[in-house]
Amino acid sequence: MQITKQYNKYLPEHWERETHLMAIVNITKDSFSDGGLYIDLPSAIKHASLCIKQGAHILDIGAQSTRPGASEVGAEIEIKRLLPLIKELKLLHPEIPISVDTYHHSVAEKVINTGADWINDVSGGRHDPEIFSVIADKDCPYILTHSRGNSKTMDSLATYSNVVNNVKDELLNQIDLAILKGINNEQIIIDPGLGFGKNVNQNLTLLKKIDEFVSMNYPVLIGASRKRFIGSVLNEPDPNKRIFGTSAVASRCVIAGVDILRVHDIKQISQVIRMTKSII
Repeated sequence: MQITKQYNKYLPEHWERETHLMAIVNITKDSFSDGGLYIDLPSAIKHASLCIKQGAHILDIGAQSTRPGASEVGAEIEIKRLLPLIKELKLLHPEIPISVDTYHHSVAEKVINTGADWINDVSGGRHDPEIFSVIADKDCPYILTHSRGNSKTMDSLATYSNVVNNVKDELLNQIDLAILKGINNEQIIIDPGLGFGKNVNQNLTLLKKIDEFVSMNYPVLIGASRKRFIGSVLNEPDPNKRIFGTSAVASRCVIAGVDILRVHDIKQISQVIRMTKSII
């Protein structure tokens, strides 16, 4: 199923002309790059506020690590971590949309009721299909990500006959299921899921062919920031030293017309976007 990309009440009209930055705010102990740094409320608020000052258009808050090998903390712990931060950020920065990175329908319902604006589901509805009903009921933007398996099994499932076609087909399958549950086309933002059940070459192929996802006529989000495949290409084991590789990915995405970049380094990637756009 394909649609004409529309920017209505879910995405402001000016979004069609810009590349937007989604700031990663991980309130987790075991995220691959910044685990434990913002686990307490004051640190998370300070970090989120700095990201906004540096140019973030959206905050993406996650209370469950989705890195390969991560253990699930469960919906109750996610809710306990998320709600106080959402409440504070809505008071401090009411104009900034808050996305919550979760695949539990119970978490999605609670955070939207508390003031969150978007749901970012790395499982694309596979982990908990009831999340589709919540998104339909709450009438909010929904980031539908391609992935396979879960944090424990994804690396063993990176087998594709054609990674671009397979990822597109699997995304469209989940989109169809979402629409059957009452989600509007215009609520959906797609993410091809770099690093989720893909090896290095498969991630690079998706980036080479990223235009094919843009042409699916849904807003596209790319989350490559500091990821393992960048470290593999650059022979850089430290995630915090992968900013140049992340910048190259960001520039490629700007050229292709990707709508949203989910990144750790807001100030630097903001400059990459500005410079790339000044060239093209």
